[in-house]
Amino acid sequence: MTTVLLFALLLSCLCLQIDIAQSYVIDGSTSSSIISRFHNVQCKLFMTIDQTAPPPVVPTDDNAYDDNFSSVTTGSKLGLPLDVQFTSGTCTDFGMNNEALLLGNNAPTATSSILSLQPLNEPKFVTLSGQQSVKVTPGAYACQISDPETKQFFFRFFLDFPEGATRNDVTLPAERVYFMSSCWIQDDNMIAKARKWKDEFQSSLTLLNTEIEELKQDDTVGLVERTRRFPQYVELLKQRRKLTTQIEMLQERFPLERPLMSGPNGTLFLKDGVVAVKREFGGRTRYHWIGTFSFKDFIDGDEKQEEEVTKKLMP
Repeated sequence: MTTVLLFALLLSCLCLQIDIAQSYVIDGSTSSSIISRFHNVQCKLFMTIDQTAPPPVVPTDDNAYDDNFSSVTTGSKLGLPLDVQFTSGTCTDFGMNNEALLLGNNAPTATSSILSLQPLNEPKFVTLSGQQSVKVTPGAYACQISDPETKQFFFRFFLDFPEGATRNDVTLPAERVYFMSSCWIQDDNMIAKARKWKDEFQSSLTLLNTEIEELKQDDTVGLVERTRRFPQYVELLKQRRKLTTQIEMLQERFPLERPLMSGPNGTLFLKDGVVAVKREFGGRTRYHWIGTFSFKDFIDGDEKQEEEVTKKLMP
């Protein structure tokens, strides 16, 4: 049983490495091709701001930043429903086209992959003074390959909130706000493959642990036989470490435990993302987490147009 089990474990690890390597070679998807899937798509989001933001000018010392400006959860939350449209139009604003977060590994001149993002509403929230509206102006979005082997794309965008907003002790800063998430192409089935690999590894790990325990607790053999079996026991421990590492690697590279949702035109999204503001210090840029957001719904341009025509035709 041990020989067969070890062979199966080695084969499964090898298949994982080959499968991921092949996905890198076969993959013809590029950032420019995937971003066309979002052209003229409307999206409903919900922002939740619950972290304090550091001041615009921060110390240049790393330790001072980490000690004094780490994220602090506020006592309140500011929830903002936001509707946006990911247009097909190239962003023409020079400053927006040079946002490093959107450019990714592209050169600063690679502006064709940065497209315009239009807000469709002014988010509203309620305070003791009544209903408040939050002014929001256009921004931009981009989709860049993050990991060719796992076929993960960074999906990032920003909007400007020139007046900000405050509710009790939580504040949305009056500045540019960044939204960060990830997506995949559903046809690639990478998340499903990763979950299958994890299940297979977990099953193998269970069998391996059982055999290790059997060797440890077998009192029917003498000292000589125990000594003879010791190399086998050591090999099983090595394989258990290897399997555990493989499972940890899958969990790090794939969002196996995080909620996902279908996106437009055959894409798959992390349902939740991060909301951040940018801070410059010591010649470096940091994106400071101030909250989260959730994708609620995607509506492509054709679907929206059909909806409007149907409403007009209804008596």
